[in-house]
Amino acid sequence: MRWFAYNGDADGICSMVQWGLVHGVDGQRITGVKRDIELLKRVSCSPGDEVIVMDISLARNHEAATEIAQQGISIKWFDHHLAGEPIDGIESNIDTSADICTARIVENYLSIESDWAQVALHGDGLSQHSNRPEYKELGELLNYNGYGADLHDLHFHPDELMLNCLSAITPEAFMKTPEFDKLRNGFASDISNAESIEEIDGSYILPNLPWARRVVGVFAHRINSQGSGPHVIAIDKGDTYQVSLRGSEGIGELCALFGGGGRATAGGIDALPKAQMPALMNEVNSRRNN
Repeated sequence: MRWFAYNGDADGICSMVQWGLVHGVDGQRITGVKRDIELLKRVSCSPGDEVIVMDISLARNHEAATEIAQQGISIKWFDHHLAGEPIDGIESNIDTSADICTARIVENYLSIESDWAQVALHGDGLSQHSNRPEYKELGELLNYNGYGADLHDLHFHPDELMLNCLSAITPEAFMKTPEFDKLRNGFASDISNAESIEEIDGSYILPNLPWARRVVGVFAHRINSQGSGPHVIAIDKGDTYQVSLRGSEGIGELCALFGGGGRATAGGIDALPKAQMPALMNEVNSRRNN
């Protein structure tokens, strides 16, 4: 049995599409909303199985990955987030460079140049490193679909969206489908709401509503394009904030100080107690001023 565990955002989907166009995606596929990262807990593999992981942090799945590797089960790991301590027996393809996404790592592994890797760069807010600007909207829309408190917030289940992209074969073909139109129309409405939010005390605070939960990631990337940051975009969830941070460097490490994680230019904190927001902003402001 082959198992796939992959992030439900643009990078995870584009990584899977690349793999699927070469090797297929038959097997058990595990995914979810973008912040559903600890996916290996849902992999029930047995000796002789194979596990392929796309775009989720090894550090956040360290215990489950160790248990699987100790059974002698083959694991291929493709990612650009914090890896944590090395684990014997895992084929690790991890690069945390600020200019790379998981789909580019998969592209290099397969040695097949792919337009889907260019789509993923846009989805991960790395448009400056893409040579295909015509894919910017698609990358943003695939990423936009991955955000939400749970699957009910999304326009499409990430696995359904991945299979639609795989069936289309090329980004151009997918951009002619009804699925693309649905994402485009939903995003236009949601981003219009987000653009009415003003920065207050160095951060953007969005309400805990479905439209905000869907659009927060792309909104954060757009804010980040206006300067080096760090930029703080948060959803008010009552006693806590769900925080998205963007910047030019060190964002994953910054989030880790407050119980979150991420990569060099983007990260998040799932449930930051409101009492800790001043400490976070002090850290953010100290980095803005350096």
